Amino acid sequence: MTDNQNRPVFIDYLAFSAPISAMKDVHTFQEKGFEWRKFQFLPSYKHYQNSASYAVSSSYNNLPETSNQGMTEQQQEQFLTDLYSCYFSRLRRWISSVFGLVVGAPRGKGGHVYQESASLYSDEGGSDNMGTLYWGGNNDTFYVQISGLGCTHVFNGITAQKIHKWFQHLDITCLKRLDLATDDYDGIFTCKAAELAFEDDAFYCGKGPKPDKDLSLKTSAKGIIKKEMLSVGSRQSRIYWRIYNKAAEQKVTGIWYRSEAELKGISIDALLNIAGIYTGLCAYAAQINPCKPRLIPKLLGRKAIDSIEANVRWLRKQASANLAKVFHFFNGDINAVLSMIIREEHISDMNLKFDIPPIYQEFLNDKLQTNRCPF
Repeated sequence: MTDNQNRPVFIDYLAFSAPISAMKDVHTFQEKGFEWRKFQFLPSYKHYQNSASYAVSSSYNNLPETSNQGMTEQQQEQFLTDLYSCYFSRLRRWISSVFGLVVGAPRGKGGHVYQESASLYSDEGGSDNMGTLYWGGNNDTFYVQISGLGCTHVFNGITAQKIHKWFQHLDITCLKRLDLATDDYDGIFTCKAAELAFEDDAFYCGKGPKPDKDLSLKTSAKGIIKKEMLSVGSRQSRIYWRIYNKAAEQKVTGIWYRSEAELKGISIDALLNIAGIYTGLCAYAAQINPCKPRLIPKLLGRKAIDSIEANVRWLRKQASANLAKVFHFFNGDINAVLSMIIREEHISDMNLKFDIPPIYQEFLNDKLQTNRCPF
């Protein structure tokens, strides 16, 4: 996937995860020419009420419960097993139709807290590994990793904006990892140039501590460069830069340097303008591509937290001292304090809430640790 013809920005790695139950909505995607009938039909629990009982595995206990009042326990388990099988069939078909990648045979090993995995291959044939699909366990989710080679294949057949539309439809809001890169064939944005830029704080985003750098150089006895790379930040950082000699890595002649930013845990909205996101990362990136810089879009969950924090910050600034006086007057009795400062009609009004989608309530409770709050 490229964007802008002057040292274009392209996606060199993509990773995301979602509940496998998201596949229940895959056939309802709205687009002219979309063929929904290629996806396996979802099983109906009513069909299982009069069916024979089967002995089934109890591996999938976390799938949503259904209204199955007239079904035996074994029939219910059979239905959930078949439902999971249908979801997985749809997942394979979705990866093939959207990304142009074929899910290979199970490898008999998992990873990233998943029980099983399979390699991804081009739907045009060939044995090149283009990524990995993980599934099984981990709250009944799946995890897709698409490598640089895989991204080259994927974005030859689909745009990042189209993938964003699919993610929106399936309620996938976050990318686990997104690598954005540019290639330089003129010898301008080399490792040495990046090192000079680092000394000028061109990689500093303006928030938090300044990142560290690490320079790696490997040469042969004849002085031929085997490896040349400057990294800024760390693999644990939200933004991790790698500027390296791609020609040396690929063992080809000529000038070829790649400047690559590894982004983790970001909104899918970054797919709508990858060049702007890239140039907005830091001053170094802004030199490479002329696209207008854009800030990394916030996840909706983060926006929700910010809205709460803003209200709490205002309350703390305006009334903290007086609230503390009331607290001390009642000897730390929280219920008495709340009954004094909050009107009864406000407590009884269940519609008096923050403007936050219900889907993020559990996420916010975890982030804000409301379960530890004494009231």
